[in-house]
Amino acid sequence: MKVPFPPDSLLCTAGGLLGVCVAALGAGAGFLLDAWWGVGAGLIVGVCVFLLIVRTAFLLCSLHMRETLGSLTKGDAEGEAAALMVLHAVALYEGAVFPLRPGGVKPAERELRRFVAYRFAAREGLPQLVRVAAAEALGAIEQGHDPKQAQAAVWTLNEAVRDCRPDFIHLNNDQPS
Repeated sequence: MKVPFPPDSLLCTAGGLLGVCVAALGAGAGFLLDAWWGVGAGLIVGVCVFLLIVRTAFLLCSLHMRETLGSLTKGDAEGEAAALMVLHAVALYEGAVFPLRPGGVKPAERELRRFVAYRFAAREGLPQLVRVAAAEALGAIEQGHDPKQAQAAVWTLNEAVRDCRPDFIHLNNDQPS
């Protein structure tokens, strides 16, 4: 069920209403016995219910924190590290194929970066989505004609690397988290 307000406010509102109702019941029962006993009984019951609600809220917060920390440690750390290595290797190879100034990269350095990029892209523990995106990026870079196409392919590889994280939050298409 989707509610238009945060669940914490729902918990506080329900707890407050429960406290008021229990205090009113205690006061009503106390007034039947004796007027001042009812006020005291209602006050004590209301405080007890309030403390119970606070305890429940703290328990829910600690459970939420444990769940969040547990989800952060559930990912495939080796696969994510391998995906990041591939991204860095492909980006370095792209920089060698399309240098900022002519003659800025020696052919031996370009070949070494190519070798490293292909070696990392062929690694065993790599997620399939990243493996496919890396192959497309390396293919676009190998053509060597259009730097924009190569940048778009490397950006697609970057998106694939971010998608392999278990708790990556997509804010929108234009804004990375």
